[in-house]
Amino acid sequence: MNAPRALNVDYINPFIEATVNTFQTMANVVPTRDKVFLKGEGEEVYGVSGIIGLGGEACGAVVLNFPEQVAIAAVAKFVGEDFGSISPGVVDGVGELTNIIAGDAKNRLMQKGYKFEIGLPKIVTGRNYITAQNKSVPCIVISFTSELGKFCLEVSLKKSI
Repeated sequence: MNAPRALNVDYINPFIEATVNTFQTMANVVPTRDKVFLKGEGEEVYGVSGIIGLGGEACGAVVLNFPEQVAIAAVAKFVGEDFGSISPGVVDGVGELTNIIAGDAKNRLMQKGYKFEIGLPKIVTGRNYITAQNKSVPCIVISFTSELGKFCLEVSLKKSI
């Protein structure tokens, strides 16, 4: 994967691997990495996002972004329950999926000798919002396709001083 010079690819790949692993093992869904690109000005519009802050060797955040219908379908597969709309159960499920991905990625990073801490997930819901970023920190967007639809993972990390 090509990434900007300021971003360590060793930090990004564990999140990609963790996302694929989490969806395969927890929701029986096989996501396929579609595109990887540097985030610009609001290319993507979402309905539900799980956000986890990261600290330690590098600081930043990981954001799992879903269109509403994909979030509902993903959480339904994850918990084995149908949801007709965004509900507290869907919000909790997106938070848990985000937490599992971040925890898995943290373990993968630790195996490579990196030290990271993860925060608690925060969930944002709404209609057609755009996730913004700190302009001084590069943000890599990894888009995935799946039987449920498209979703994205944003990884924005800056090496701690």
